Amino acid sequence: MRISPAFRLALLLGLLAQPREAAAYIDPGTGSALFYVVTGVVVSAYFAARGLYYRALELLFRARFRHSRCSIAIHCEDPRYEITFMPILRHLAALGMTPTYFTMYERDASYEPLPPGVEHRAIPPGMVGYAHLNHIEAVVLVTTTPQLDVMTFRRSRRVRSYVMVQHALGESRFVRPYAYDHFDVVLCCGQVLKHNIRSMEALRGSRDKELLETGLPHYEALIAHRDAAPPRPVGTCVLVAPSWGPLSMFEAYGTDFIRPIAERYRVIVRPHPQMRVSQPELYARILSTPGVEVDTSRTPSGAMSRADILLSDISGIAHEFAFIYERPVVVIERHLEPGGLEGELLGGESEIKQICAEFIQSLPGERIGEVADELARVLATHSPERLREVRNQLIYNFGCASEVVARQLAEIHARALRPSQTRGLAPIVDGPGNA
Repeated sequence: MRISPAFRLALLLGLLAQPREAAAYIDPGTGSALFYVVTGVVVSAYFAARGLYYRALELLFRARFRHSRCSIAIHCEDPRYEITFMPILRHLAALGMTPTYFTMYERDASYEPLPPGVEHRAIPPGMVGYAHLNHIEAVVLVTTTPQLDVMTFRRSRRVRSYVMVQHALGESRFVRPYAYDHFDVVLCCGQVLKHNIRSMEALRGSRDKELLETGLPHYEALIAHRDAAPPRPVGTCVLVAPSWGPLSMFEAYGTDFIRPIAERYRVIVRPHPQMRVSQPELYARILSTPGVEVDTSRTPSGAMSRADILLSDISGIAHEFAFIYERPVVVIERHLEPGGLEGELLGGESEIKQICAEFIQSLPGERIGEVADELARVLATHSPERLREVRNQLIYNFGCASEVVARQLAEIHARALRPSQTRGLAPIVDGPGNA
């Protein structure tokens, strides 16, 4: 009788599936060795496959976008950074520059129109978008995204100068390792970041980058929102706006601590937008908090303009509220180990925290039950004059940084085009979007 190949295969699989007793012994040393061999093979195969995937992406985009040329490329990773780049684009256009604005999202009619002369290119988010950027051809590429040439975002040999611009007041101790190391120029927000980066260069023995005294362009939009806001309602208002994730005060202490605050003041609660994605159950619980107003608008400007004091944790909104609105902040303090961040190598405490301690005051987490009394004390002792004095020392070019950025980029662009600066680099061919 002829047995079909399909039947043979089914019979073989059935025999293999039958349980059998096995009498065998592997000594512990051999077992460990076998385990590490198998693990090593599996891990090596995984990274080899992933490497082939990335290589395929690289080859695809090298061929597809080999003519993707521009003069000044502005890379915006997320819509929330539009507030940083739009004033820069306006000033570049006023200088006669023609930047190309690469966004990892589509811009529809709800966005502010781009200035005349600015070309827009939407690229995909994530790895595919970075594969595009990794083969871009430009004189200058500007971004707020750190860790260039460390993770997915790689340097292109066709870009002559990579420039990092800040989207928040910060210091390098709270960023991941090598966040700034591979940029050619860092447009520093203030003296603390500049000092931190120089310290990291000395500790690592890395090359000195060009560090320019620039400031924070997005503050200008916040100032405009502040000036256009209607008068504040009568009565003291507390804005509760923490961060998200395991370090959020809502994650650590729940929402019950808001009740005694709401008994004395009007309260606006603004949950972090990322909480809606990463912590949906907690986000839903915050939305149902009784006796408070919950603000989920696209930007925090409306809520900040109506508040007399801010209650937060590690969120960057603390500096924006203090410096734009000249009002006090109370931060629920939790001890943070800088493990895995630049602060682990830098050592010491946060310089910005120490400088701002008079108007961004800390309340230890174990005293969360006293938060309403602490808010009253801070409100009574706040000095806007002292805040302005510290702000002018801490932040470069407050209120006019975008114009400074545009002039600095124009100079970097002109310098990169000089023959002595471009020897050995691929030529930049004039085309749409080129200066």
